[in-house]
Amino acid sequence: MRRILLNRYTVVFGAIAVAVMTWNLYVATHRHGRIAGRVVGPDGRAVPGATVTLRERTLTTLELRAAAQTDGTGGFVFVDQRVHHFVLEAAKLGVGRSERNAYRLAFRGQNFSLSEPLRLQP
Repeated sequence: MRRILLNRYTVVFGAIAVAVMTWNLYVATHRHGRIAGRVVGPDGRAVPGATVTLRERTLTTLELRAAAQTDGTGGFVFVDQRVHHFVLEAAKLGVGRSERNAYRLAFRGQNFSLSEPLRLQP
């Protein structure tokens, strides 16, 4: 039995099986489609009431999927978004508009938090 368990084929296929199970467990616990971030103005302060749009990038177009308003701390959250490639953009009348920032996730519906806030420019 020991010879079978230490066989290189058993070890390699066992390691692959463990890696696949680990990845599937990670996906199962991180696929709620939650996309969160913040919006700041040119001065770096939070911008409440800004509109953030989420567009899914397809082969040829950017399709609008959702829009959200920022809260008092400039934060926004999209839930139940099953996108893989997407673009975020923020705007507020009188303050400015951010660049369109493109993101690519490892799998559809992956939870994602922006590492850098969307910055509005006049």
